[in-house]
Amino acid sequence: MTSPQLDENGKPKRQIILLKSVFDDRPAVILFTYTTECGATQRPLDRAVWADIDGPKLYYTLTNTEYNAVINTLRHGGLYRIKDGSSRFCVRWSINPKMELLQSLKPSQRANGFPACYHLGRKDLLWQNISRMQRRFGDAFDIIPKSYAFPMGLTKWKSDVAGKPDSLWIWKPCNQSCGRGIKVFSSNDVPEDVNKFGPKRGVIQKYVHNPLLIDGYKFDLRVYVVVLSYDPLKVYIAEEGLVRLATTKFSSDLDDLGSRTMHLTNYSVNKLSEAFVQNQDGKGTKMEDGEEEEADAAAGDDSIASKWSFSELKTYFQRKNIDYDKVFESISDVCVKTLLACEPPMKMEWARMLDGNNSWISWSGGAHPASCFQVFGFDVMLDDAMKAWLLEVNVRPSFSSGSPLDKRIKTKLIADALTLVGVKPPPGYVSRQSGLKRAFGEMADVEPDAAEESDDRIRSPEDHAATAARLAASSPQEALAMFDESAWNIVLDAYDEEMRSGGLRRIFPSNDPNLYLPYCPEETYANVVLRKWHEAGGADAFRQSRAHSLPPWVPRPVRVSRT
Repeated sequence: MTSPQLDENGKPKRQIILLKSVFDDRPAVILFTYTTECGATQRPLDRAVWADIDGPKLYYTLTNTEYNAVINTLRHGGLYRIKDGSSRFCVRWSINPKMELLQSLKPSQRANGFPACYHLGRKDLLWQNISRMQRRFGDAFDIIPKSYAFPMGLTKWKSDVAGKPDSLWIWKPCNQSCGRGIKVFSSNDVPEDVNKFGPKRGVIQKYVHNPLLIDGYKFDLRVYVVVLSYDPLKVYIAEEGLVRLATTKFSSDLDDLGSRTMHLTNYSVNKLSEAFVQNQDGKGTKMEDGEEEEADAAAGDDSIASKWSFSELKTYFQRKNIDYDKVFESISDVCVKTLLACEPPMKMEWARMLDGNNSWISWSGGAHPASCFQVFGFDVMLDDAMKAWLLEVNVRPSFSSGSPLDKRIKTKLIADALTLVGVKPPPGYVSRQSGLKRAFGEMADVEPDAAEESDDRIRSPEDHAATAARLAASSPQEALAMFDESAWNIVLDAYDEEMRSGGLRRIFPSNDPNLYLPYCPEETYANVVLRKWHEAGGADAFRQSRAHSLPPWVPRPVRVSRT
């Protein structure tokens, strides 16, 4: 890729970088590269080209907390900010989209946030959704500590706790964050104001009494998960995340239950402790036996930092002979099952807003399944048996950058997520370099709405259901032979996304396509298509030795580099 154009002062102009599809005649998307300031190693740029500097400006709007990781990534990507309320945006980063916005979205627009995601974010609703799956599927959904949603669960909890005099509990208010209002207590020492919990919304949750410790400190994991759509369900997990340590060494002594910096791993709680040590990115872990790695520079001694990256955790696990990859798989499993548990009520709200006949597909216009995306923050804890426990889900996680570590991980995450989403420039927005117009193919001369319109919008719900049933009953190769243009578009989009996923890893559809099938009794057409595609070998079908089985009009990848 050549250098960007310069202005009259010799400074680079704000210019969009486009990432070519791995297929010819499919649209390019905007590539959000990592800012120099964030310190991340730049992603491969061999498929990237500069867009025409004289092309139209592209805009974003931002309406919630203004995090630099978000703003700087959008600006670095060449987009200009436009005031909230304007309909000219191509990316909207905000709180949950309202009905009016969903109904007005154009196919080329992308909005951060799913309606009704509070079914994930509210602690009482999260428990209700997961406990419903526990009743249906038993131990497979034993992914969250036993909880009691208040106020309706107060009587049940009092009854159950009477037979467990030595058990530990934690009270979590429903709509609080940053550790506010949390109490840890034992059955023998119930707070005097416990009856006051009743009128409040929240949960009393079984305390994980045997947490895995790092050098004696309790910790939890902030796991970042990107959901591209629910129909088909497409989920990616960030390979990097945050390990958040308490600042007081853990003790099971009941006299220490009031120590918030021992029992709570919230950053907002522990950053106020005198023992908090900031991570200067990559210098936070104390090594053993003379290994060469410095302790945190801010500490000036052998203290470990109070926040790590997953890479540092992996190194620590290797020293302790813990299988990091196996643990990461179990964490991914918890994330997928949580999303599956909360999908039914979210789908109902989506359909209500768009008159979608209880479907993620809008039959009357407006948002389509890929109009919305969301970056979630899953808080997960490991116990000393290496079991992963979901603590809560943050639907609007903080992307503030209080340290070099935070800046690198969060800025890279936002850039990867926006590139994965696939923000498309207007048709005809052609690069000054030769060859890019071909990357747009036929889209260069048609209206955006018509170009991205899928025959999914035309088919009836009955047609979709009948086709899905036929595909589901067929063998993988038989199903592949039945794929029409609509099905292949779903496949090509999914493969293109994975090839530009950066530091994100696909966890649904799973590499084992049937792993979650028992928990999806009402598979949609698009979900069946992707499952059958992966059953048939996925991208292997494009290889020369197997490509003869594909219809001649299905494009083969002409660019094989993953970005």
